[in-house]
Amino acid sequence: MSHMSAKSLAALIKDAVQRAQIGGELTVAEAVVLVPAAAIGIFLHATFTGDGDGAERGVLLTTAIGASPGAAVGELVFSAEAALEAADAGKSVILARTETTPDDVLGMQSSRGILTSRGGITSHAAVVARGWGIPAVVGAGEISIAEDLLCVGEHVLAAGTEIAIDGRTGEVFLGGAAISTAEAPAELETLLEWADRIRASADVPVTVRANADNSADAAHARHLGAQGIGLCRTEHMFLAEDRLPLVRRLIMSDAPYEERAAVADLESAQQADFEGILTAMDGLPITVRLLDPPLHEFLPQLERLVVAEALGQLDDAGRAELAAVRRLHEVNPMIGTRGVRLGVVKPGLYQMQVRALLRAVAVVVAQGRKPMVEVMIPLVIDPAEMRLARTWVAEAVAAVHFEDTVAVGAMLETPRAALVAGDLAKVSDFFSFGTNDLTQLTFAFSRDDVGSKLIPEYLRAGLLQRDPFDSLDQIGVGRLIRDACTDARATNPTIKIGVCGEQAGDPESAKFLVACGVDYISCSPYRVPIARLAVAQALLEFGRVSEDRLSAIGEQAVSTKDGKRESGDDALVTGGTQPHYAGASDDEAEFLVLHTLRIKGFATADVLAEISGMDLSRIQSMLSAMIETGWCRHIAARDLWHLLPPGKEHHGERLQGIAGMVADGLRVSYPRFLDLNVEFKDLCNRWQLRDGDTNDHSDPEYDTARVAELRALHDASLSPIGGFAETVPRFESYERRLASSLTRLEGGEARMFTGVMCGSYHDVWMELHEDLVQLLGVDRHAEGSY
Repeated sequence: MSHMSAKSLAALIKDAVQRAQIGGELTVAEAVVLVPAAAIGIFLHATFTGDGDGAERGVLLTTAIGASPGAAVGELVFSAEAALEAADAGKSVILARTETTPDDVLGMQSSRGILTSRGGITSHAAVVARGWGIPAVVGAGEISIAEDLLCVGEHVLAAGTEIAIDGRTGEVFLGGAAISTAEAPAELETLLEWADRIRASADVPVTVRANADNSADAAHARHLGAQGIGLCRTEHMFLAEDRLPLVRRLIMSDAPYEERAAVADLESAQQADFEGILTAMDGLPITVRLLDPPLHEFLPQLERLVVAEALGQLDDAGRAELAAVRRLHEVNPMIGTRGVRLGVVKPGLYQMQVRALLRAVAVVVAQGRKPMVEVMIPLVIDPAEMRLARTWVAEAVAAVHFEDTVAVGAMLETPRAALVAGDLAKVSDFFSFGTNDLTQLTFAFSRDDVGSKLIPEYLRAGLLQRDPFDSLDQIGVGRLIRDACTDARATNPTIKIGVCGEQAGDPESAKFLVACGVDYISCSPYRVPIARLAVAQALLEFGRVSEDRLSAIGEQAVSTKDGKRESGDDALVTGGTQPHYAGASDDEAEFLVLHTLRIKGFATADVLAEISGMDLSRIQSMLSAMIETGWCRHIAARDLWHLLPPGKEHHGERLQGIAGMVADGLRVSYPRFLDLNVEFKDLCNRWQLRDGDTNDHSDPEYDTARVAELRALHDASLSPIGGFAETVPRFESYERRLASSLTRLEGGEARMFTGVMCGSYHDVWMELHEDLVQLLGVDRHAEGSY
């Protein structure tokens, strides 16, 4: 598919939705099929300003593999430590490495972009960057990195040199460039909702989950429409600076008592992590994959230790570490001691993880939540392994006195597992295909090595049509999956089958997987919206949604547009499922305008139309009527509308009949919001004032550091705002608007932090707070939450 500009795509989406809502020109199914699924990713990631129409960028240094979409600009750094130091100083950086390892994760988190000279679309750098939405270019084979220098062609770049990368095209440029993120049209949410209903209405519904490893990723995935977590990689929980030593201690220990001590330390850390994820995904399924670390990714680098030994730089602890790394060194670690094999050679490891998971379940259940967990065993190749693993889970269940049944499934990542799927299905509650490893092992392609040189040559020579790590190989790998699905259901008709490889987020791959009859697909959070649309399109193409159900979805879309819904004021508070209220009745529309004016204080008609989702002409008509009733006034000089005391009184009367129905649900997350509100107010003060003086924004490093703090606070706020949205679905609009403001701020629009009346982050945050105050009946004076 050729690249479509954001403007053209937005116009296409608006046209498709509006023509379907009118009820004649297009059906809902035709509208959903009309929009190319892959294209909507342009609304999820930053691009170079003017991209597609002559964006101004520097000298093109090289083109490699675009592994995580988005544009990023920053100064070169060559180590995780340097990235952390630069981020602390408020600088924007691009981390350049030959390849990344778990040691680099903190530096990756602190960087605007990632660049590696090795690796492919499923390398460590690519997978981690996609999960966090960080732009990444990998496999840049023309680049060499050594001695804090990056060499490419005639260019030699030192640390601190500004570069720009495009994680979609794989281009790397010398010098900076302006970046921005295209704002999605409101109609995209409507289109995706139709896609969700189509998927739910299929003969066998197909859900879309996300691959997420921590509470922040889980909350963001849920915000993007994920219906659960299809792959929670427990080893990724130990990538933080304080966690990685625990895993290394376990792996490198050869004394039973030391192993037991390491396992105990891991258990408490693991339980806390699980509690966060279960809270973020309350009521949705989570598939927890037990520990699967290829040992080389978690061990110190052998070469570095050998060099240090030769230079006489190792003390006794260093020499002991070198001896352990030599003892554990594997020639082919990706097919070595990992997955279920680690559970065999490290007794008690998997039992510990299941205990931690079930104890976390007990904690969140006591909090009134409804966790849904499944345990997945990685890299199985034989039913005997599954039977053994099930005994480990049973031991853990008994140890914590867990009363419910725990589903235990197999991750199919090897050709042998796919070939014996019929027998594995007899001892498995579910399957999930790990297509990254399955592709690697079927092709005998090292996914960390072939991406930069071999695959590009194969593509140029026509030996491959697509990178098989990006788009599923439907002939070879696909045959294994298709046949495995058939064999599994022949012996276990009720088995649930999913796919959690990154290819699941590719529309063509998703279409093939739907044809194979899978029950769910799981991909990186930022690819979830694409998958939601792609799966619905595949189900329609295969005729798996009856005409009656499609007609019902179409009738609901038309009735929503024409204002035929039979609901009262509570629809605007408790929400229904529509994110916008274009079809609201007159009473509903009146309340929503009053409520929005009460929250905003002053607003233009355009802003009221944007927030309510109603037509501008209808808003203007209602405002004119409210002038006649004395409820509001119009400040012509600034074209602003303001609620007068009689209007506030009428709003209060209407509110009394609504707020009581939702207050209890909102109060669950309100204390956490208040804590974040204190942090937010302090951050706003430090953005506007610096050392007691007005911040004139002349120091980009200071401002960049404040924006980074806002990003962290924003990520923390996703959980409580998501909790509000569970009670009042229209609160989801705050998530979208806050994210949009932050993206524009990160793209260089400083006014989007605390600007007034411009949709700034501060503006939207204050609206959210005031909305809560109104619905909860809070006395802000008594509460002290200004």
